Amino acid sequence: MNRREAPGVFRPQWSTTSPRQPQSWQSRVLIVEESRLAAESLMFALDSDPLLDAVGYSLNRADALELVVAYEPDAVVVGWNVDEAAQLDLCARIHDLSPHVRLIGLRRKLVPHEVEALYAAGAADCLESSCSADELLHAIADANSRQLVYERARREAEQRSLRKLIASLASDA
Repeated sequence: MNRREAPGVFRPQWSTTSPRQPQSWQSRVLIVEESRLAAESLMFALDSDPLLDAVGYSLNRADALELVVAYEPDAVVVGWNVDEAAQLDLCARIHDLSPHVRLIGLRRKLVPHEVEALYAAGAADCLESSCSADELLHAIADANSRQLVYERARREAEQRSLRKLIASLASDA
C-alpha cells in the first residue's frame, strides 16, 4: 500500500529513506511516471543505491513541477509511459525552472530524432526502457559527475578571474 505524504508525492511503504531528511551526501531523485507500477519499480531500483535518496514519484506533470520546486531534486527521471510530447514539454519546463536538475529521459525505443529532441529540451541522458537498473543508476551517477565537473571548472574560472582582477587592482595602486 502507498501512503501519500504531500500533494502528488507517493512513497511506497518499503521505501527506506525519508524525503524530509536526506543525507547531505545523497543525490535526491524524483520520478515522473504515469504508471504507478513503473514508478514504484523505479523507486525500488533507486532505493537500492545508498548514494541516492528517491524522494518520491509523481503520476502527472503538474505535480511534478510543484515537486521540483518543493524538493529541489538533483535529478529527475521522466518515465517511458509519459508520451513524447509531454516528456519533451516537461523536460523543457523543469530545465527552465531549475537548470541545475539533471534530467534522465526513458523511452520505449531510442529513436534518434526523439533522443536529440530530449537533449535539446535539457535532458542529461536518455535511456531505453529495457535498460537495467544498473544502467539507470550509472546514468544518474554520470549526470551527477558531469555536473560536478562543470561546477568545479566554473569555480576555478571564477577564481582565476578574481586573481586577475586583484592583480590588476594591485598594479594600479
